[in-house]
Amino acid sequence: MSLSGQECLRVRSITSPCRKDSSVQKHFEDIFEASVDAMGYAAPDEAILLVNRAFSELTGFSKEELLRMNARDLIPEQHREQRDRVVAQVIQTGKPVEYEINYLRKNGSQVPVSITLFAVKGDDGKPTGLAAIVRNLTERKRAGEQFRLVVEASPSGMLMVDEDGTILLVNRQIEQLFGYERAELIGQSVEMLVPQRMRSHHAGDRAKFFAHSESRAMGKGRDLYGAKKDGQEFPLEIGLNPIRTPDGMKVLASVVDISARKRAEQALQKERDFIDAVLETAGALVVVLDREGRILRFNRACEQTTGYSSEEVMGRHVWDLFIIPDEVAGVKAVFERLRGGEPRSDYENYWRGKDGFLRRISWSNTVIADSSGKVDYVVSSGLDITDFQSIQEQLRRTERIAELGTLASGMAHEIGTPMNVILGRAEYLLQRTADEGMKKGLATIITQIERITKVMNQLLVFARRKQPDRQVVDLGEIVEDSLEMFQERLTHNRITVEKAIEANVPSIHADRDQLVQVLINLVTNSLHAMPEGGRLRLSLDRENSHLLLGLSDTGHGMPEEVRSKIFDPFFTTKDFGKGTGLGLTVVKGIIEEHGGTIAVESVVDKGTTFLIRLPIEEAQAASVKRET
Repeated sequence: MSLSGQECLRVRSITSPCRKDSSVQKHFEDIFEASVDAMGYAAPDEAILLVNRAFSELTGFSKEELLRMNARDLIPEQHREQRDRVVAQVIQTGKPVEYEINYLRKNGSQVPVSITLFAVKGDDGKPTGLAAIVRNLTERKRAGEQFRLVVEASPSGMLMVDEDGTILLVNRQIEQLFGYERAELIGQSVEMLVPQRMRSHHAGDRAKFFAHSESRAMGKGRDLYGAKKDGQEFPLEIGLNPIRTPDGMKVLASVVDISARKRAEQALQKERDFIDAVLETAGALVVVLDREGRILRFNRACEQTTGYSSEEVMGRHVWDLFIIPDEVAGVKAVFERLRGGEPRSDYENYWRGKDGFLRRISWSNTVIADSSGKVDYVVSSGLDITDFQSIQEQLRRTERIAELGTLASGMAHEIGTPMNVILGRAEYLLQRTADEGMKKGLATIITQIERITKVMNQLLVFARRKQPDRQVVDLGEIVEDSLEMFQERLTHNRITVEKAIEANVPSIHADRDQLVQVLINLVTNSLHAMPEGGRLRLSLDRENSHLLLGLSDTGHGMPEEVRSKIFDPFFTTKDFGKGTGLGLTVVKGIIEEHGGTIAVESVVDKGTTFLIRLPIEEAQAASVKRET
């Protein structure tokens, strides 16, 4: 759109010199007319001389109507005095002024605007007119009102401050939280809402925030407090949000009274402390697992039983730490049933401690589920029944031994005498017969009678177990001497021997012959378990008030159903005629007579380990130093 001749004359008064057909004139026209901001020019008496299309659209008047008006006609009566002061200031100082006011529209409504007013001077430096750039503030005012309504309706306390800490805006919740009227807060320092003891820190924190402004929680990692009008302090939580405005950076703070939450947290902590005290002082083992079987809680009884600290086991799977290989599948099956919603389950299994010792635990299990029934935690309470089982087992063994003793004594008389007669006659006939078939039959009779005699003798030894003849002995020397007896067989069977015998271990009070018998039995079993060769490892070291003797082989190992019965009298896995099933029973009896314990771990196709603990009687046993 081209400017009319009259308008061009007015433009020339601003941009002189100007020609109607000049490129500069055309460029100015395009910019002036295309501007999204309303632009106008008035004479010193404020008669409107020039407006653009945006100015016409803003006011609703046509250009022709506007050019017949005075700029003061667009100002509501109540605001004209304010505008007159601004006009006088611009003409007097020659500097532009930006101010906000309402314009009257043709339809009688008012529109909020922001006006940048500046004087246009002639060649003599005197004002020749006033130019204005006018922006419609309707949307900004609407947004501001919406912002105010949102802030006012917020359930949290909301306040806005500037960089100096001056309060610019508060909502109803702030009034209620702090006990002040709104008028008492606007224009005051925000520090008035901070306890006296914290004000110096707060001012520093505020300065740091404005220097590095970003949305965040205030005072992270420490407790924050507000001060009410009556001086009462209360805990609060503050969120900070920077807002950039034409007047500079402001911060909008959300303030929440967390007194109720603090009381709830304190009550919850008190309850947790009570539960912790109960769990930690309980004699039972208590372990809490998550849905994946990872340990979340491990009480003091668990620590004392296993030798592991709570920190060492936290977050690890229970079956990776404590469960022996043969029982892992069963434990996982119980866990899966519990995780699947089975409300309760009782179970017994072995737990292996940090020292390798096995304890039999009886568990009572329950679950904690969410509102949908999904299991979140498994809580297990266990009792160590190892000693109870041991006492029961010893009682059963004592009863069986007594029965065997009676039986063995009778058999020794009732069977032994006839067997000796048969043996004598068979040997006599063997010396006098020339028939090879007869000799072979008699030799078989003699072999079987000798076997019967051997079994009878073992029965008598087992039934009439003598008390240990205790002397001060060096267990390390006994190990060395016992291995020496097997040196040739070990070499022949391609079995490598490893020894880890601590140099300085105390001597003990024990029956040397009986301990040699124990080692002979165990080494013999290992030889039988490694017919194709392997590795035999013996270890000896001190463990608190006990000596720990370990014997491991890389033989065929045993399944759980065999391992659990190996100390039972007459239990054997050997072929008929190759074992009596009393060897390990005698071994267990000897160890228990010495006040010790024996345990066995075994994995099929991996090998077997026997662990023997024998007490050290410090008051009577001198420390023996050996060279290994």
